[in-house]
Amino acid sequence: MYRILLIFLATTLVCSVAEANTQQTVNEICKQTIDIKFCNGILAKATSPSMKDLLNVTVTEAQRISDDTYFFISTILLNAGNQRPVVQKCVDAYAVLNSSFTNALSLFNSGRYAEIITLMVNISSEDVICETDFNVPGYNINPMIEKNRETKVFVAMEKIIGHMVSS
Repeated sequence: MYRILLIFLATTLVCSVAEANTQQTVNEICKQTIDIKFCNGILAKATSPSMKDLLNVTVTEAQRISDDTYFFISTILLNAGNQRPVVQKCVDAYAVLNSSFTNALSLFNSGRYAEIITLMVNISSEDVICETDFNVPGYNINPMIEKNRETKVFVAMEKIIGHMVSS
């Protein structure tokens, strides 16, 4: 009976320590980004506390959201009217970003983690920032403002976690 209780308590303690260490690591990563809450929400989707799993969740979510954003801004372009030139620049910027995030996912799947860092470092601020001084029908505030912020967080997360996995 005591042996079972001792095993149960030891297991509980080990799990609690591992969970605390994981949360500490996540906090260290996220406090280096511009949005701690968004970063924590993404990393909460990880199925294990390993750095590789955290990077996997990051590159997968970045690619998925980048795809959605590219589709969204491309749809806006269809009815952009006189705002077409500025919206086209945004579409072009997200085409580059989408390609980079897709490449990062491919690099992750190939185990080429250090190359993800290089890929993210090569993304210029112009690629990450899409002009948002155009109107989007149905929105009081241009949703691209939020999408740009999320993109910046993903780029930072991939750089930070990529360094941790590579070292």
